[in-house]
Amino acid sequence: MVVNLAMLIIFIRFMFQFAQIDPKHPYSKATYGISAVVTVFQRIFPDLAGGRISLSAIVLLLLLTYIKIAGLAGIHGEHLTPLVLFFRGTLQAILMLVTALKYTVFAGVILSWVILLSNKIHPAMEIIMEMAEPIIAPFRRFTPNLGMIDLSTLVALLALGLIETIIEVVGANILQQLM
Repeated sequence: MVVNLAMLIIFIRFMFQFAQIDPKHPYSKATYGISAVVTVFQRIFPDLAGGRISLSAIVLLLLLTYIKIAGLAGIHGEHLTPLVLFFRGTLQAILMLVTALKYTVFAGVILSWVILLSNKIHPAMEIIMEMAEPIIAPFRRFTPNLGMIDLSTLVALLALGLIETIIEVVGANILQQLM
């Protein structure tokens, strides 16, 4: 549970940096303060893509996933080889990331309707929508503009669902061969 909470905080920090959300925003300050360990790791693992992709956050997510899987395997009396631990942890981290991206897009869609119907926006709503934007933006290039209906979010959710299914199927087959 604690590891999952730490992973969630690091994912949010990763998305804040990826979406280029202002670090001076109150919610950003809190997130950056809680996840200060990412800043320490940035000295070892530099950012990519002009500072948008935090390699240190990705490495921390992977390390926490490995720790979680090794701990659960130890509790259940299961012995994992380093190769199986590496593959299972990497696969689970990728699936967690894709699932979190789906929830972010879904939350952005719901909040856009809430804002449209209430004509009010809370700073937390604004940040969630900003986090969803870099995920949806590539799909806006090739989906038609239908006015109030944004098909790019639907296409993004379908693409993320397809990616998740492919990773699960391929990963399960490879894991079965490793064990």
